[in-house]
Amino acid sequence: MTAPSRPSPAELSPPSSPFTVAVLGAGRVGGSFAKALRAAGHDVLAELRRDDDPAPIARADVIVIAVPDDALAEATAAVARLGRAGAVVIHTCGIQGLAPLEGCGPFVAAIHPAVPVASSEQTFTGVIFGVTAPDVMKEWSARFVADLGGTPLFVPEGERVRYHAALSTASNFAVTLAGDSADLLGGYETLIPLLRATVENIARLGPDAALTGPIVRGDAGTVSAHLRALPAHLLESYVANARRTLARAVASGRLDEAAAARVAEALEEAMVR
Repeated sequence: MTAPSRPSPAELSPPSSPFTVAVLGAGRVGGSFAKALRAAGHDVLAELRRDDDPAPIARADVIVIAVPDDALAEATAAVARLGRAGAVVIHTCGIQGLAPLEGCGPFVAAIHPAVPVASSEQTFTGVIFGVTAPDVMKEWSARFVADLGGTPLFVPEGERVRYHAALSTASNFAVTLAGDSADLLGGYETLIPLLRATVENIARLGPDAALTGPIVRGDAGTVSAHLRALPAHLLESYVANARRTLARAVASGRLDEAAAARVAEALEEAMVR
């Protein structure tokens, strides 16, 4: 008996909802995707670890690859080999676009939650997802993100690294700076109301209008006092962040050049001591 011919890409279309899903990766991101998709009415066949039986891949309408970056190539190769024609293949990596999915068919997308995922129970209600997809997949990807509870932000392939760098700067560096502040205070509890108010002010006013403190006021004396009080290992970090804060304060029109020059001089003096 002659085997049935494999349909050409032109004869296929992405699967309609509800669909069956195989999730490659049983960690925090994979588990959170699986939970959200089940809640949206989709049939999650499996959350697969590296050594699990890969058979669900061949049965799935949608394959979500939620593995660490260094395991992405291995996972996409398995999907390209085992996945059925017409299946949608998604990866959740932030920095990568569509290139890792070459060979996985026409229905591919990079769909990355723009939040830190701290557990496999993470909810995605109101979350922005960075989506890189071919034109044929943009509408489908937007519906998929809505099923997760989020909103899509379409990121061009060439902007993917910049997108990921922006998220890392805002999230990872904020955590590190909070850690340094907690060390100075002897605990992080005092910082929580301050950090919450800062985020709320940014949401309400935007970053530049939300800026407070001695630098935007041009208070060079307070900045100098900070620099004298800080331990040596934090001086470079303080000065680097102060210079960026100073530049934004001037560019946004909130600090005049003369006051900015006095703050800049205080920063320079700290670095030559």
